[in-house]
Amino acid sequence: MPTIPKPKRRPARPPPRSAEVLDVQGAAALLTVSADTVYDLFAKGELPGRKVGRKWITTKAAVLRWIENTSGDDTLARAVERGDMGALTRAMNKGQVRLKPKGD
Repeated sequence: MPTIPKPKRRPARPPPRSAEVLDVQGAAALLTVSADTVYDLFAKGELPGRKVGRKWITTKAAVLRWIENTSGDDTLARAVERGDMGALTRAMNKGQVRLKPKGD
């Protein structure tokens, strides 16, 4: 009796990942930084993300929001470093900056 060859099994493919969900490498590519920088940002809680199992993930929308929200802070910090106290005064008057009382 002839033996019937068994069909070859294809390796299991991981389910397709949404383009909106980014792993560390995807976030690094979007930000044009190294994966180590992204790990540091996640660890410091600066970049929004979540650890799932052993992997960090975030969304493209969250990364873009983070860029938009932090760019104003960076601009103000650069202005203050240049000695532009008017920029700090304007930000305080608009309620964008608050001073902490001494001792906090």
